[in-house]
Amino acid sequence: MLDPNRPSILVVDRSASNRALICDCLRQLPEITPQAAASGLEALRLFDTRPPHLILLDVALQDTDGISLTREIRTRELTMETDSIASWTPIILLSAIQDEDMLARCILAGGDDFLYKPISEIVLLAKVRALLRIAGMQKELHFAHQRLKEISLLDGLTRIPNRRHFDETLTQEWKRCLRQAIPLSIVMGDIDYFKQFNDLYGHQAGDACLQAVAGALNEALYRVEDTVARYGGEEFAAILPNTDITGAMAVAERMRRAARDLGIPHQNGVSGRVSCSFGIASSFPEHGLPPIDLLKAADAGLYLAKRAGRNQVAQAPI
Repeated sequence: MLDPNRPSILVVDRSASNRALICDCLRQLPEITPQAAASGLEALRLFDTRPPHLILLDVALQDTDGISLTREIRTRELTMETDSIASWTPIILLSAIQDEDMLARCILAGGDDFLYKPISEIVLLAKVRALLRIAGMQKELHFAHQRLKEISLLDGLTRIPNRRHFDETLTQEWKRCLRQAIPLSIVMGDIDYFKQFNDLYGHQAGDACLQAVAGALNEALYRVEDTVARYGGEEFAAILPNTDITGAMAVAERMRRAARDLGIPHQNGVSGRVSCSFGIASSFPEHGLPPIDLLKAADAGLYLAKRAGRNQVAQAPI
């Protein structure tokens, strides 16, 4: 059983004695765990089960050759791509024949380094350390990229998705609902008399109010495919895929109650408490029609809700 907390190195060689010698050499590095495969098929099975951190691959195998296996591994890594960054496993190819043409073909196939047999223990361990260090740096960059992407799509104050995330998600969901011929609904809302709230209680209290309302609106969405974002200032917007106007009304009403139930005092608010108004719109996406029309309809509904006295949900015709 491999320790998931320790880097693993896969040794692929048709010779049992060679596999044993290389694994014994690698055990001089206490931080890694070696594992061995006698064929390309076995190597791919181990790779699919738990990708190793580095592969030592002999060019001459019984069921395939190291160049073909390297290409296959690189192809499979593409299917493991996440967040626009492809997975990468360092591959050191091994050969008993000193052939510069073969070396070049191995590198072009996706190999990262090349060693001739018999292998010097000092050189092998040095190259393994170097490539593991590079692989570790690549993973750190990958995680940093993920974190930066998450930050770029979240509103810094409320910690819910921001306008950029909303716009990207709306475009994606519009296309998906168009393909599947299902309805898409939008809920637009904002906090009633928020400027007066800031004037009365100060911007620090206003920030706390925005955070509380954002959290309440987010919790009011029960489905993982639904998204609520801070649209701007005190305005929020929700995307509801596969939801008709009746469903949108139910979700918006739940959001309205959630904000109201926070019980945040507001001297100039509706009945002395913070509340939100919402506009809703729903349609079946069509070719050639942009989602902006749906946004405008939801915004028109929000305007109607405000004119009608606030703390309510309204629908405007599309």
